[in-house]
Amino acid sequence: MEQSRKYKTQSIHYIENAINCIETGDAQKASDFLWGSVAEALKAVAEVKGIELRSHKSIRDYARELAKEEKDPTIFDVFRKAESLHRNFYELGTELEEVYILSGEVRALVDKLFRLIPRIPDISRVRG
Repeated sequence: MEQSRKYKTQSIHYIENAINCIETGDAQKASDFLWGSVAEALKAVAEVKGIELRSHKSIRDYARELAKEEKDPTIFDVFRKAESLHRNFYELGTELEEVYILSGEVRALVDKLFRLIPRIPDISRVRG
């Protein structure tokens, strides 16, 4: 559970950094922070279940499996959007407005993932 808490803390930190980057107009950095937040939140959920995610592929596979398990396709759909934001960090091209819009979807997904973790508070305290 302690490692799960660390992943959750890092996920929140990344969301906060993404919000700051959006506010300063840095779509590139915000994109990567949003991706990182989703990845860390998925790691937190997996850790509670005794699953260790060590690669990008394992995170993607877990997001797909969790979406099926929870009967909630938005988990994988938003994960894929976050994954595209990660590519934006290297390739550029996603406009700040789109990053801002996707940040809302990412925040909702991260909150949903946190609710799957017993006894760890949700993301609702994060501004933005």
